[in-house]
Amino acid sequence: MPSNVTSARTLRMAHVPELDGIRGVAVAGVMLMHFVGAIPATNLLERIVTKMVSYGNWGVDLFFVLSGFLITGILVDSKGSSGYLRNFYMRRSLRIFPLYYGVLFLLFVVIPDSALRAFDPQLLEMKHLQGWMWSYLTNFYLGSETSWSIPYISHFWSLAIEEHFYLVWPFVIMLLSRESAMRLCVLLAFVSFGLRIAFESTAPDLLYAQTLTSCRLDALCIGSWFALSGRGENALDMSGARRWLGFAAAGVVALSLWHIFSNSGEVVVLSLKNSAVAVLFGVFIYLMAQNSGFALARAGLKAGWIRNLGKYSYGLYVYHGIVSYAIFRHPPVLFYQMIGSHTVAALLQVTFGIAVSLALAVLSYELYESRFLRLKRFFDHAPAAAPVPQPVHVVSSGVQEHSLAELVSRP
Repeated sequence: MPSNVTSARTLRMAHVPELDGIRGVAVAGVMLMHFVGAIPATNLLERIVTKMVSYGNWGVDLFFVLSGFLITGILVDSKGSSGYLRNFYMRRSLRIFPLYYGVLFLLFVVIPDSALRAFDPQLLEMKHLQGWMWSYLTNFYLGSETSWSIPYISHFWSLAIEEHFYLVWPFVIMLLSRESAMRLCVLLAFVSFGLRIAFESTAPDLLYAQTLTSCRLDALCIGSWFALSGRGENALDMSGARRWLGFAAAGVVALSLWHIFSNSGEVVVLSLKNSAVAVLFGVFIYLMAQNSGFALARAGLKAGWIRNLGKYSYGLYVYHGIVSYAIFRHPPVLFYQMIGSHTVAALLQVTFGIAVSLALAVLSYELYESRFLRLKRFFDHAPAAAPVPQPVHVVSSGVQEHSLAELVSRP
C-alpha cells in the first residue's frame, strides 16, 4: 500500500478526543488497582475481581506510551521553530509543576507536624524523605527498597520517570534526524529490556527493574517510535499498523500463557511481555490518532465520562494514591458494620475512594491548575515554516486515510 507522504512539520496539530479517552482508561485502571487491591478478598468473586484489576498496573505503561507518542509528535512538529526549547519546557512546567510542587508544599510545609502525627505517624516518615520528591528522584530511592516504602506518595515514582524523559528528549529530537531518532528509540527499548532482565536476575528483591528510568524507557521510546513513524516519507500505513496490532496482541497472549504454564524463563518472559504490551498500546494509539476504522473502540473512547477522566487524569493520578493509602490506613469500618455483605461494603469503599479522588482532581484543576494552564498561550507551539505539500490520501476498504499530523492530540 502506498504511504501517506504528507510532512507533519507543515501541518498544525489538531485535538483527538480518542486520546483523551485513552488517558481516562489508563487512570481508571490504575485507580481500580489501588483501591480494590487495598481490600482483602474474602470470597471467589472478590478474588476474581482483584485478579482482574491487578492488570491496572498496565495503566502506567499506557501513560508512558501515550506520553512518548504525544511529546515526540509535538517536538517533531515544532522542530526548527523559534522558541523550540523555551516553549516546550515552559508549557510542560506550567502543566506539571504547579500541582506536583503544590501537593509537596502542602504536605511538607503548610500542614504542621502535630496534625500529620495525629492523622498518621507515617506521614512524618514521608516528610523525612522529602528531598527525593522535591528533586524528582522518588524512583531512584524506591529502586533500592524491597517495597513501595514511601507512605502516601510512592506512586510519584512514575512522575519522576516522565520528568526525566521531558528533560532530555527535546535535545534528542532537535539533534537527530527522523530516521536516526527512530533507530535510537529501538536501541533504547532493547537496552531497557536488557536492564530489566539484569536487575531482576541479580537483585530480584529490590525494585530497580520496576522504577529506574533506564528500565522503563521502552514504553516511552515505543510511543515515540510510532509518533516518528507516522511523519515524513515511508510513514507506517494503516494495513501495516493493523498487522502490528495483531502481532503484538498475539505476542502478549502467547507470553502470558507461557508464564502460566511454564516454570522456565520467568524473568525474560515477564520483561518481554512488558515490552509487547507497550508495542500493543503504541500501535493502538497510532491507529486511534489516524482516525481509521475501529468504530466501536473509537465510540467508547469518545464517551463523555471517559474523556472527562482523561481531562482530569493528572490530578486523579496524584490524588488517588494519597486517598487510597489513607483509606488503607484508616479503613471505613462503618461500611462493613452497617452492611452485612462484605462485597457490597467493599464496592461502597471503592466508590467512595474514587469519588473523593475525582472531587479533589476537579476542584484542583478548575480552581488552581487552570490558572497556570492559561499562561501556556504565551508559549504556543509554532511549527517550523515549510512549503505546504499536496497531501496524498490513501483509500483502503472504503476508509479514507489521513496523515498523522492532521490528527495528533496536543497535551
